[in-house]
Amino acid sequence: MRSAKIPKKTLCVFKEWGRVGGKKRARSLLSSERRAISTHAARARWGQKKELAAPMPSVRLKKTQWDDPVYLEEVLTYGGVHDWKALWQIITTHPFGSVAEALERVLNATPIYGITSLWKKLLNNLRGTF
Repeated sequence: MRSAKIPKKTLCVFKEWGRVGGKKRARSLLSSERRAISTHAARARWGQKKELAAPMPSVRLKKTQWDDPVYLEEVLTYGGVHDWKALWQIITTHPFGSVAEALERVLNATPIYGITSLWKKLLNNLRGTF
């Protein structure tokens, strides 16, 4: 299949439409959402994907999943710095994703001395809500 060559004038029109649409979309997003999108785009562009460590084994669950609130509570309570780093990498990449939402539910439901306030501040900072 041959690819059609697009005229230069048409490309310029498409680029302008993209700029207008992008600016319009940016106005409709919260600053925290724009920040998350730009951070994600920068990581994708510069290839800053990091390998995630194997999650710690669960005491109560057969299958460990990062978006499971029970597992997140175990990681926060019994996990070490290595486990916290893996969690941090996940929520840094997707601060509005399912893992971040599950973490927020755990933090709001389970007071863990010192840990709850720390992770709430980290999550709010990532989301741009202080």
